[in-house]
Amino acid sequence: MASKAKKWVAFRTNAKIPAVVLGSERDEKVNAKEPVLLPAGYADHVVHDRFADFCKAPAKSAPKKKAAELTAEEKAAAETAKALEDAKQAVSTADLHLKSVEGTPEEDAAREALKAAEEALAALQPAS
Repeated sequence: MASKAKKWVAFRTNAKIPAVVLGSERDEKVNAKEPVLLPAGYADHVVHDRFADFCKAPAKSAPKKKAAELTAEEKAAAETAKALEDAKQAVSTADLHLKSVEGTPEEDAAREALKAAEEALAALQPAS
């Protein structure tokens, strides 16, 4: 029966860990000096053959907040930022359209659309 013990190692160079070692369908590529948790027997083997060195487990980073965990203030800020970005894009699009129809009967309508987009953007921007 195989042992369930595992050890952390960091390979000295980029390496491939055979799928059979990991119990998966594909070999896994790992970067040099990147901590990886391996079955103890395989970890001992790669360290003994000087392909890797034992290392400490990587420090856990704080988990990222999911959308459901955001506070109401964070949600509002995200929505405001999105609306501001959309308004900037609308101004850019309206400006390009105006430039493309200059000198045609559509120019006045395009100018009005640009003015409306600029006003909408100004309403969203914080006061200076």
